This record gives sequence, C-alpha cells and structure tokens, in this order.
Amino acid sequence: MRDRAGIVSFSQVALNLFVGVIAPLWIGLSPAAGQVRPELDQKIVPYQTSGSLSGSLSISGSETMRPLTESWAADLRQLYPGLKISVTSEGSEAGLAKLLEGKAQIAAMSRRINKEEIAEFIREFGYEPTEVPVAVDALAVFVHKDNAIEGLTLAEVDAIFSNERRRGLKYPLLIWGDLLLDGEWKEAPIHLYGRNVQSGTTTFFREHVLNGAALKKTMTPAPGSASVVIELMKDRFGIGFSGIGYQTSGVRAVPLASVQGGRYVAPSFQSAMDGSYPLRRNLYLYVNKIPKTVASPSLVEYVKFALSQQGQQTVIAQGYYPLATAELNRLTMMWNAPVRAASAQESPKLRD
Repeated sequence: MRDRAGIVSFSQVALNLFVGVIAPLWIGLSPAAGQVRPELDQKIVPYQTSGSLSGSLSISGSETMRPLTESWAADLRQLYPGLKISVTSEGSEAGLAKLLEGKAQIAAMSRRINKEEIAEFIREFGYEPTEVPVAVDALAVFVHKDNAIEGLTLAEVDAIFSNERRRGLKYPLLIWGDLLLDGEWKEAPIHLYGRNVQSGTTTFFREHVLNGAALKKTMTPAPGSASVVIELMKDRFGIGFSGIGYQTSGVRAVPLASVQGGRYVAPSFQSAMDGSYPLRRNLYLYVNKIPKTVASPSLVEYVKFALSQQGQQTVIAQGYYPLATAELNRLTMMWNAPVRAASAQESPKLRD
C-alpha cells in the first residue's frame, strides 16, 4: 500500500471506506453535486511514517466529521497494522463528554468548544484541552432540488426554524408562499429537518442563525447529517441544515445573505475561505494532553496525519475544505514540538 517514498497509497483505502461505511448511507444517491472542489496545495507538508507504531486510540464525537475521522483511522491502520483505532460518532457533545470521562483521547467536534466547557475540563484535569482545527466546513441550508427559492436571509432562516424570531423578522414563515413561491408551492407548508440535540451542528446553527433561540418543536430531528439530506430528497416541501459535504444532486444548497438586501452567497470553497459565506465553520479535534509533556505516539500520529497533505486530500474528497496551507504547516510544526492549550491554539484569522 506504499509508494517508493514510503507514503501510503489511498485509492484502495478510500474505496474500502466508501463501500463499508459511506455507501450504506447513500445507496441510490448521486455523488455530491454543485461543488467545485479545490486543488490540494502541494506545499502542505506530506505525512511521513514514524517507523513501527502500536497501541490503541479512541476517538469520539461529531457525526458530521465521521467521514473524516473514520477515513483517517482507516488510512493509519494501513500504515501501522499494529495500531488499534476505535471511532464512534454520536455527536460533538457526546464526544466531549467521553473526553471528560477519560473514555476517549480525542473528541471530534463540528463547533468550537465554549468557555463553560473549557472551565469544566479545567476543573476535571487542571489544564485546558488542546485544540486542533483540521478542516473547514460550510453549514448549508438545503432544500429539495425542485425548490426554486433564489436565496434566504439569516433573518428568514431564523423565522423558518424558530418561533422567537430573534433576528427581528416581524412575521412568521410557515408556508412557501410566505417566501413568494407560487403555484403548487404557494400554500404548501414548510417542513423542517435538522440534527438532534447531541449534534455540534445543531449548537452551531442555534448560536449563529437563531441567536441562541430554541428550534421549533415541529422540526424533525435526524440522527445524522446524511439523514437530513435523505429526508429532503423525499420531501419536496422540506428545508433542513447539514454540512456541505453531504450535498447530493437531489438537494440544493440555498444561497444566504447576512442582512436584508445583502448579496446572496452560495456555499463554496472560495466563499468559505474568504468569509463571504455567513455559515463557515472550522472542524476540530480536541485532545486531552498534559501541558509540557509528550502525548502518546498514536495520538500524535493521528493528529499529524489529519493535518498532512494526505489527510487534507481526504478532506477535499469528502466534500469539505482544507485549512490554509500556512496554518496547516504551523500546526504540524507544533505537533513536532510541545503543543499549547486550546485558548492559544488557533490564530485569530481562523476564528468562527
């Protein structure tokens, strides 16, 4: 499975992962559509094997990040047959809970850890968790492919998904005619789909779209990101939120405007990187590592692999976006040296 430079070949690994993990979720669906995927920057530091590696590693957390965390684990198992890696994807909150309980060494989270959670971690361990951004995602608002809505403002999305309408829209949005759709859509009720309360995606959506308000009880909560899209493919009058990596030809990502009268911006690599798309977010790994000590070799290699050229190729292949090259290489250098705590890890440029 390795080329002459000693670096793994990923084509067979990716195929095995798709057949064993992703395909069952997407049977009958077309590949992600409507995205122009970026070219991988060859200046990203490639991963180099570190000799023999054994032991075990437990990763828990974001269901949104499941295609990434499982793919990285599968690739590392190919490189290190003696390495045992377990991955569970029950939601960002569940992953953080397992990190706090000592049942996982890495929590994968589709949102940034908050101050209260950092404080809880400090109370438990006496130091902060180590934060590692590993990819960029655009949280998309999806509709059925037949829906002709041109775009939505964040205030309109807020009024669709929450009764409180904290963004100030003065009227509720209950039917598609409220958004000026005509014909069969005019009187059709808007059906809501989203993620469950264990999801970091739901937390991010509530914080960044609803200004912390509760979701409508009429929303159908889905156990996974793929499930949201599958439901929308079956429901012409539905709308839901999920990661852009789960887009298929059966749904359409709605362009969004931050303010009334603003320009509608579709989620894309360019709009996510330049900040014009309003629901851009980083995806993170949080690590329990005692400051000024060396982490376990399996943990270090997993993080370095995720940040590497090969790891970021997986990011692109799964429909997400790579971090900026300078940031990736800076983080890789840090993981070749003592790493800092979460509060100092991420540069201001990349904060959500």
